[in-house]
Amino acid sequence: MSDMNPALIAQTFDPAQLPADYFADPYPYFQALREHDPVHRCPDGGFYLTRHADCYQVYRDPTRFSSDKRQTFLPLFGADSLLYEHHTSSLVFNDPPLHTQVRRAFGNALSPRAVAAMAAPISRVIDELLDHIEDRVEFDLVTDFAAAIPIEVIGSLLRIPPAERGPLRRWSLAILGALEFQPNPQRLAEGNAAVAEFLAFLDDFVQRRQH
Repeated sequence: MSDMNPALIAQTFDPAQLPADYFADPYPYFQALREHDPVHRCPDGGFYLTRHADCYQVYRDPTRFSSDKRQTFLPLFGADSLLYEHHTSSLVFNDPPLHTQVRRAFGNALSPRAVAAMAAPISRVIDELLDHIEDRVEFDLVTDFAAAIPIEVIGSLLRIPPAERGPLRRWSLAILGALEFQPNPQRLAEGNAAVAEFLAFLDDFVQRRQH
């Protein structure tokens, strides 16, 4: 971490302009923020919370702390873009009652019984991933292991055959990459293209499942 005073680090912290050493070890920055500025006002006007109690309170109070991002995403994506439609209809960026309706729609898929039934297939996926990297001298823990697990879980939930899950990771990265603090036009174009490809894939997949 920088040799700067922790109080000064907390005061000047900007998630849109992160220092290089943050990516190697972000935890000292989190500690500085928790101790000196736990409800940090960012230069763009947003807030960066680092205490569990504060985060818990925010997530439990959608009336005062809304998750609705329509006004935030409108100037970023444009009202007619696929990214805007995708993210503003997402479970993550909505409040009740829409949030409740979306949760109810797939509630059965995440019931305790359904989750328990996924344990064995997920364990097999993890074993296969570990076997794949076991003899390698170097590997990226996120890219080669951790990032592959949620893709396999989502593919399993949607009942997408393993052979067809390849593009899911690329689409996910492109769509989420558009949510960066300062997305460039290329990122936005890639995100919109990824949404279009994913929707086309799902449309074809659903039609095949129905026949």
